[in-house]
Amino acid sequence: MKSIFKLYFKLICLSCLLLLAGCDDDKQAGEKAAQQPVPVVPHQDRFGRYDSIGNLGGKPVSIPGGVVFTWVRYIGDPGDFDSSKQAQKYQRPPITYQLPIDSFGFQYRLTDGAVMSYREQTEEDYLRDNRTLIPQGKPFPWGYTIVYNIVDPHQPLNFNKALAGDLQATKTVNKFDYFEQPQKIFGLTYLQANNGIDPSTNQPWQDNISGPDILISKNAQGEIKTYIQCDFTGEIQSCTHEFYIDSMPVVIHISYDRIYLEKWQQTEKNIASILDSWVVTDKGALIKKQAGKV
Repeated sequence: MKSIFKLYFKLICLSCLLLLAGCDDDKQAGEKAAQQPVPVVPHQDRFGRYDSIGNLGGKPVSIPGGVVFTWVRYIGDPGDFDSSKQAQKYQRPPITYQLPIDSFGFQYRLTDGAVMSYREQTEEDYLRDNRTLIPQGKPFPWGYTIVYNIVDPHQPLNFNKALAGDLQATKTVNKFDYFEQPQKIFGLTYLQANNGIDPSTNQPWQDNISGPDILISKNAQGEIKTYIQCDFTGEIQSCTHEFYIDSMPVVIHISYDRIYLEKWQQTEKNIASILDSWVVTDKGALIKKQAGKV
């Protein structure tokens, strides 16, 4: 009788232990579930395309899906052509409004500040201009724009070091200097390669491969905030225009036909406004009408 009682007692104790263990497992599972981030549902456009979201310059953003040219890259993403095993095993963290963006691109129209959006009228305009203007050598009003996020707090937000490096490289490799010209161009300080003379021929430059025009703009503190390099020969003369935005730590790179250089200030202002229109609240609520979304 005692042995039966002992057996029942052991079975009851074992059942209690299993019950307690199960409760503990349920508690741990509940805690883990609570720790998991709530899935983010991005905004959509009228075609059902989801916005690309993330953090840009320390601010949460929601970028219309039809606007992004190619795709949005995030900090930590492998390179496009990285075929290493490490890249193949890479798993991006869940995309939230706190995940830092690395870079993305879009098409900007210099004549009126419009943003090209797929399946909208602006895409038709872009394709038409490609078909009609480029073959005829006429100015193409669109500029491919890339936005680079700056996440390193120690990175200088100016081009002073970049300009000094470029000038030193030119002097070392090409054996000539740049000289600041007395007259500004559209309010930009103008640096000309060897005062416009090719040192190898002692004649005016016939090409601008090694010595493009350099145009810069400084703020009151002497920081170069705008850095532009332009062709000055050939039928089609292009500019690469880089600038910082005061409202957030990002750097913009845009390339366009030199005929639109006169619009450099308005271009910077418009692109800053475009980015600002994509800023949302921490929870993703829209604040302004998004540029590029109808």
